[in-house]
Amino acid sequence: MNLTGGISWHWLAWRSQARWAPTAQAIEQWLLQSAQALPTKESREKPTLLLIGASAGWMMSCQWLSQFARVDTFDIDPLAAFLFKLRHGAALKAQGVVLNCHTQDALQNLDALLAAHPKAMVFFDNVLGQMRFQHAATDWQLVEKKLKQFKVRLKGREWGSIHDRMSGRLNNPIALGSALPMRNPDWQDQHWLTQLDAQSPWLDHLTHNVFPSGTNVQDFAWNFLPRYRHWLQAAWVRP
Repeated sequence: MNLTGGISWHWLAWRSQARWAPTAQAIEQWLLQSAQALPTKESREKPTLLLIGASAGWMMSCQWLSQFARVDTFDIDPLAAFLFKLRHGAALKAQGVVLNCHTQDALQNLDALLAAHPKAMVFFDNVLGQMRFQHAATDWQLVEKKLKQFKVRLKGREWGSIHDRMSGRLNNPIALGSALPMRNPDWQDQHWLTQLDAQSPWLDHLTHNVFPSGTNVQDFAWNFLPRYRHWLQAAWVRP
């Protein structure tokens, strides 16, 4: 399966909506509480959003997106724009949100996009954790360096991200209807991995230094497959 999209990915996402729903709901609640798109005191206008790695918006909150005056989505998958409009377009139009979906590599063209949209908020939708797959396994230091640069390139901007921190197989299959694991803030990473029922070794997505030091980071469990989980991390960075 192509991790950047394609028919196989969207078919899996469509079939997995019930399994993914608890995580999607938790992300929506977090977005609405931590990443409110409120008008600034200076402009009194709704802000705009650059949504990078949007795919079809399988895990994205339509309620949160409706707070913006304009949303521009970016994904390299040629199916993403059509499916995002199909899933979210009508609801956003009903709220007066202008939606523009672009098929392009926004990570490669990030600096140009930031310059073209100097006041827009930026959100990376489960894309930064995939960067390690765009390089050879031996180039992990290069990937870490590139990921660390995002907080420098976005300094002074209002931005956020949700992405894979680690992922892997489980010791036991996930029982239907079981509660989603929730992380206690006092837990060390190993304790959290135990709660996730991680079967060692898990894949490190090299995203541990994406956010600036001191950022309030939220952890999510994502029941990706019946016996496979992702550990997602999310945060919102204010200027």
